[in-house]
Amino acid sequence: MSMAESPRTNQTLQALYQKVYTEGKEHFFTFSTEDVSQEVLKEKDWTGLDVLDVGCGTGETAHLLAEAGARVVAIDYAEAAIVQARERFDHPRLRFEVRSYQEWDEGGFDVIVAQEIIEHTDDPLAFLRILKQYLRPEGELIVTCPSFLNIRGHVWMALQLLLDVPMSLSDKHFISPFDMEAWADELGFRCQWRTFRHWHAHGQPLIHDFKKRLTNALRDAGLDNTKVDRFLAWLDQARRYEQDASYNGANALYRLVRRENPA
Repeated sequence: MSMAESPRTNQTLQALYQKVYTEGKEHFFTFSTEDVSQEVLKEKDWTGLDVLDVGCGTGETAHLLAEAGARVVAIDYAEAAIVQARERFDHPRLRFEVRSYQEWDEGGFDVIVAQEIIEHTDDPLAFLRILKQYLRPEGELIVTCPSFLNIRGHVWMALQLLLDVPMSLSDKHFISPFDMEAWADELGFRCQWRTFRHWHAHGQPLIHDFKKRLTNALRDAGLDNTKVDRFLAWLDQARRYEQDASYNGANALYRLVRRENPA
């Protein structure tokens, strides 16, 4: 698998995210995930479905799914996130709980949503295998995460695989569609996928994001970061030749359906 790992574990990340949500997530995350929530929402008709939202954060996606007609249980291991979710959203078909996916012991879900979570887990394949246990026989997984078949990804994977430069404190894995397809095959799923966020993959926001991330990452790796501006000036010209395609967005949505079930 073409992945690199950070030394952080799920346990240390739990403490990190408790701190992030206590202090305000807007100070930690570069971009809002509202568009990711909308991508999940439009993927299917949610009416009448029993849904588990794993790593729900402050509850935006869970609330949208409940409003779309689903019965939603939303869990997160950061208590501060669940406190905020309960304060913000009150819906008769929505329940929030402070739980880890590893501690969950209920099943019978039509859909499990894992939005921007799998890249932070200790073992992505083990994560998917655990979630599979909670599905009904005809159930499916919807997973979103960053994707790296794009300019942004090519830069990061070169730094990661050649120089061990960290991307961030919380991303442990750098997942591309071929990784997810391999995991799905091992678990008996068919994997359907598409990408989005092309503006982050090769739009102007990429340059803004890289200005901070590249400078900090090179510094943290003990490498020279004085030439970042020079590189970004070149990249700003080169990125304009990239065209949006189904495979080259900065984020991907994967829909994993058991092979014996119809599409």
